[in-house]
Amino acid sequence: MKATLFTRWRSFARISAAAAVFTAVFATQPALVQAADYPHSTKGWLQACQKVGRKLTKHNFTYGIRSRDTLKEGIEHGRKANCAAYVSWCLQEFGVVGEGDTLYTKGGKLVTRFDTWQRRVKIIKVKKKAGKVTNLKPGDIVGWKDIVHMNIYAGENSYGEKLWLDGGSAATAPGRPRRYYRANQILPYNYLDNHKISFIIRIKGL
Repeated sequence: MKATLFTRWRSFARISAAAAVFTAVFATQPALVQAADYPHSTKGWLQACQKVGRKLTKHNFTYGIRSRDTLKEGIEHGRKANCAAYVSWCLQEFGVVGEGDTLYTKGGKLVTRFDTWQRRVKIIKVKKKAGKVTNLKPGDIVGWKDIVHMNIYAGENSYGEKLWLDGGSAATAPGRPRRYYRANQILPYNYLDNHKISFIIRIKGL
């Protein structure tokens, strides 16, 4: 009887130790949104981006360069956003990058402020005017070459116009300060057709 109890105790100790190691390893990973929050699809990704856009309007964000690394921090401090912050917060919301991971463009090149994409995306070089690009897919993040800008392609309307989710100044009202009011709206921005796309970030599995 004593031997049986001792064997059971040793087995329980092994399981407890394994559980402790598992917890310690995963506690060090970046905080990511659980898959259950959004379906891993183009629709789910665009829904995540629209949710971020609605919060920019709800919390009276204005356009500016001094944005924070997370949307939560932005709401609590300053309430400034721009195109790169918007895309970064969308990626965080959808769980593609960790909390606080951000990116932007510089001279048409992608700059990331984190170590790795962990194979969650594919980077496609383009360097063509948007009006001549035929391989865009809804959900693609687009980085521009001749303007300092990033936004999200959302497909085409019945007139063949490209549609976008945009968290740059185009999503703000005229005047000072430039206050956000439509970063959650899928709209055509036809002026972009004459600008050159530098790269596409495509989330895998959509």
